[in-house]
Amino acid sequence: MKRRIIQFISLIITNSYFTSIPTASFYQGTLKGACVPILNCYACPLAWGSCPIGTLQHFIIVRALPFYLIGVLGLVGLVGGRWACGWLCPFGWFQEFVYKLKVPKIKAPDWLRHMKYVILVLVVGVVTWVTFEPWFCKFCPAGTLEAGLPWLAWAARGSDYAEGMTFTTGIFALKVFMLVALVALAAVLQRPFCRFACPLGALFGLANKFSLLQLDFDLDTCAIAYAQGSDFENCAKCMHCSKNCPMGLKAPEQIGSVDCIRCMNCTSYGSVFWRFGTAPSRDRTGERMIAPAPHWGTKDVPEAPD
Repeated sequence: MKRRIIQFISLIITNSYFTSIPTASFYQGTLKGACVPILNCYACPLAWGSCPIGTLQHFIIVRALPFYLIGVLGLVGLVGGRWACGWLCPFGWFQEFVYKLKVPKIKAPDWLRHMKYVILVLVVGVVTWVTFEPWFCKFCPAGTLEAGLPWLAWAARGSDYAEGMTFTTGIFALKVFMLVALVALAAVLQRPFCRFACPLGALFGLANKFSLLQLDFDLDTCAIAYAQGSDFENCAKCMHCSKNCPMGLKAPEQIGSVDCIRCMNCTSYGSVFWRFGTAPSRDRTGERMIAPAPHWGTKDVPEAPD
C-alpha cells in the first residue's frame, strides 16, 4: 500500500496540468526544461517536465553532451539504482494494474531481458544519430498512451494546438497497434515493457550494483523458516519471496541484479531486507558481518508452504 500511495503521488506531481483538459491545450512553461527521473512523455498534455530518453535523443541529434541529464540520472542512479522504476514511474504502475486482470499468465525466456540494452544502444543511440530523428519517441508505448491518444482527442475537439497534426498515417496506426499489443502482453506477463524494452530502466539498472540503496538477505530471520522450525536449507524451492516480484526475479539470488526495481515486495517474509550505504551483511563464505537492517513489510509469521 505504501508503494501505491507514492506511485499515485508521483503520477499527480508529474502529470497535473489539469488546465489542459477544459482548454484542450498543453503546458509549455519553464518547467518543461526540467527532466523527470521516469519515462514520462514530454508531449503529454498533463506533463510538467520532459522525459529523460527524449532529452537524450535531442542531445544526440544536436551532437552535444547532455551534462544536465547526466547529472540528474547519475544522482538518481547513485542513490537508488532502479528505485524510481518501482516507486515513481506511472507507466510501470499502469502495467502492474493490467497484470491484475484475471487471465492466464505466461513466462518469458530470460534472454529477453537483454533486449532493453539493444534498444538503448541501437534505437536510442545509433538510429537517432544516423537519422537525426527521435525514433524511440515515435513508437514509445508510454508516449502513445500519455500523448498520442490525448492529442487525438484534442484534434477531435478542434483544438488550435492540434492544428496540422495528422492521425491517419501508417506510423500512428503502428504505434497504436504496439500499445494495444503491449497492454495485452502486460495482462499475461509481468511488466513486459520494463523488463524487455525500457531504455531508461536499462540505464538505471547499470547503477544497481553500486547505488547506496541495496537489498540483502539473511535466512536466519526468515519467517517461513521459523514457522517450519528449521534453518530452511531448501530456500530456492520456496519461492515465497519471488512470487510477488513484478520483474519476475528469483529471490534472494537475483535481488541485486540490474533488473531489480527495488519495489520491496520480496521483503515481506523477513529473509530479504534493505540497507542504505552500509557493508554487505555476509561475506562470500556466508558468514554474517553485520546485523540485518530494519525490514520493510510485515513481520507476521505466515503459514509454512506446502
